[in-house]
Amino acid sequence: MASVSYGRAAAVAALQAALSSTWIAARELPPAKRRLARLGTTAAVAAIGYVTSPKEPEPDGEPGELVVADRPFPVSEPPVPEDAPEPAFDKRKAVVGLAMIGLTVAAVVGRRTVEKRWLARLTRNGHPHPTRALAVRIGVIEFAGQFALQVAEARRTATRSDG
Repeated sequence: MASVSYGRAAAVAALQAALSSTWIAARELPPAKRRLARLGTTAAVAAIGYVTSPKEPEPDGEPGELVVADRPFPVSEPPVPEDAPEPAFDKRKAVVGLAMIGLTVAAVVGRRTVEKRWLARLTRNGHPHPTRALAVRIGVIEFAGQFALQVAEARRTATRSDG
């Protein structure tokens, strides 16, 4: 069974969507109120996330119990055998890392492009509050994207713990 439920995935996605929507909607406020609204929203989402985060179960034994290895060593000098080979450079991990960075940059640029187009269209069509309408639209898309990521993470965690 997955350690992250669908309810938790939906809640995390809703928190992220609320943060994004509020961040965008605050654009039409004066600078001082905008900063205050963004700070308050960020603090509230962080507090809710902290309170609702799953707590690590205590390991078997007494809480806070120290376990000392057979041969203790200073943390600054981990035990390394003298004949240990240098770790090999894993090209696959480097490619995956670069791909993740590329996807992240593409997502940010794509989102900003969509925001600009939608805001321009809403303004051109005479919407009374184009920034608020944009915030609602982005919130819906943010929720869908975050929910998909959370469900994928839950399934990956479930597969890893089953196998």
